Amino acid sequence: MTTTDNLIRRLATEPPLPPFNPRRMALVMVLSIAVPVTLFLLVLGHRQGLAAAWSNPVVPFKTILPLAASAASLLLLLRLARPGARAGGAVWLLAGPGAVAVALWFGAYALRAAPERFAEVSAASLGECLGSILLLSVVPAAVILRVIRQGASTWPRLSGALAGLTAATGATAGYSLFCTRDNPLFFVSWYGAAILMVALVCAALGQRTLRW
Repeated sequence: MTTTDNLIRRLATEPPLPPFNPRRMALVMVLSIAVPVTLFLLVLGHRQGLAAAWSNPVVPFKTILPLAASAASLLLLLRLARPGARAGGAVWLLAGPGAVAVALWFGAYALRAAPERFAEVSAASLGECLGSILLLSVVPAAVILRVIRQGASTWPRLSGALAGLTAATGATAGYSLFCTRDNPLFFVSWYGAAILMVALVCAALGQRTLRW
């Protein structure tokens, strides 16, 4: 029996997925991020003096960059959900936040004295940062991977990675309102590490669950 025959048999026996509706899918994805983040902030609260902290021109980037990356990856994910679609120029939407983050990192490295560069790094700070982002990403990543199956991506691994990227960057934007570590050498490095972990796991899951 050929692979095509197996695919036909599987499609015939599986319950039909909801019709492809990008707007509804996007809404579900956004809610899957917003609900856990809102509950997190309701329970633990945002950082004290958040408004004053935002007067520092660097601090808003902790939230703006992951939020922009989440929106860009969501748009790209929905685009690739159509059969035969390609990323095209839309991939540059993701390059923007990444380039700004890299510039912040190198700028902070150049301007800070050596003892101050990584002073905020400790087991406790890394555990809080990585643990919070990873936990906040679990539900949205699972929901987004499920929802994107309503499409028919011919790039399952890339779509899985984008699902993880959407979830993790959205979770990071929410967590940043709680985090008090404002050194770009810290937040670019460790926010980025958590986001990369989620994206890699979801890429592997996407290869298995989004393939058709």
